[in-house]
Amino acid sequence: MKLSKLSAAVGDSPTLRINAQANALKKQGLPIIHLGGGEPEYPAPQSAVDAIIAKANTHKIKYSPSTGTTDLKNAVIKYTKDNYGKTVAPSNIIITSGAKQAVYNALLATINPGKEVLFPAPYWVSYPEMVIMAGAIPVPVKPGKDLKVSFKHIQNQVSRRTKVIILNSPVNPSGTVFEEEFIKNIVEFCEKKEIFLIMDDIYHKLTFDGKTCASPFKYAKDGQNLIVVNGVSKVYGLTGLRIGWAISENRDLIAAMGRFQSQTTSCNSDLSEAAAAAALMGDQSCVEDLRKQLEENRNALINELKQIKGLGITVPSGTFYTLVDFNYYGLSSMELAKFLLEKAYVAVVPGEAFGMEGYARISYCAARDTVIEGARRIRWALDKSSPDEIVIDGKTVKRTW
Repeated sequence: MKLSKLSAAVGDSPTLRINAQANALKKQGLPIIHLGGGEPEYPAPQSAVDAIIAKANTHKIKYSPSTGTTDLKNAVIKYTKDNYGKTVAPSNIIITSGAKQAVYNALLATINPGKEVLFPAPYWVSYPEMVIMAGAIPVPVKPGKDLKVSFKHIQNQVSRRTKVIILNSPVNPSGTVFEEEFIKNIVEFCEKKEIFLIMDDIYHKLTFDGKTCASPFKYAKDGQNLIVVNGVSKVYGLTGLRIGWAISENRDLIAAMGRFQSQTTSCNSDLSEAAAAAALMGDQSCVEDLRKQLEENRNALINELKQIKGLGITVPSGTFYTLVDFNYYGLSSMELAKFLLEKAYVAVVPGEAFGMEGYARISYCAARDTVIEGARRIRWALDKSSPDEIVIDGKTVKRTW
């Protein structure tokens, strides 16, 4: 029995695979430090917890409307007005099972087989796979200095087959924040060329050093080609709710995304939608608390990494990741990740998964002591100018390679 060609063309999510490997080794009792994860350890906002309990106590946990509850759409309307200065109607919104489903639904609704989808490298691991699943051709655009893609880089890759551009800012995995001029240029260019622009804004409030993310709505004329994706997973640390959304002035597009959703996942979790609405409408100080913690964690990690010989470090301006150049050590990104996991018990994500061979994504959303200890172990394993011995989990380990 042969499976489909598509089943062979699409791979596992490398980040989820790393999560599974790290968790399996932890269960075996090994002192694993997981610096490959994509979820903050920050506790769930109390408003979300209270909403889940209140909803569960009604004993009415049923199907919800396919494209989202009225309460959650109203919360998204407020969030969009507060954070983007844009007023939208419920018919401009679809609530999805995570921001990932919003991106995938948008791709299904906008591209035909054989068309091209552009996105800057380094890119989130799921972009190329989702494009392939939608029958289109992924076209990564290589970065220039400091892991940044310029507007000209994008322009030069656009062809007659280009149907969609995906832009993520701040960028997973590098933490790059695109400047306002870049956002202005790309929004105006895509509208002029009638190219759909998917703005993946899932990290848009997790920025550092006083930087902010430009609103794409500000530069759109009618916005029929613009889709802005967001969710509660990263900014509120509510990864387990699996709630995201997409907004567009193109109501036919939103309706099409809703039809795909109704025929696949049917609807979102009733409990999750209640909790997400409460988080969006509740006390927002938790967002700033998380942002500050991440900025402090970033500073601590970068200070440690700078002590390691040969690393190429680009300081992230947002998210909770940094993409580090390890080419000095002559290992492929997969070899590097395996080496660090086996020798130092530290999990990182190979840069190959993000279109950057020789790099590794290191996450700093764990506890600060854990982040610092992970960097200390990486230095011990790689940099032979560091001491030969290290204490791991109360045991002295000597470098023998």
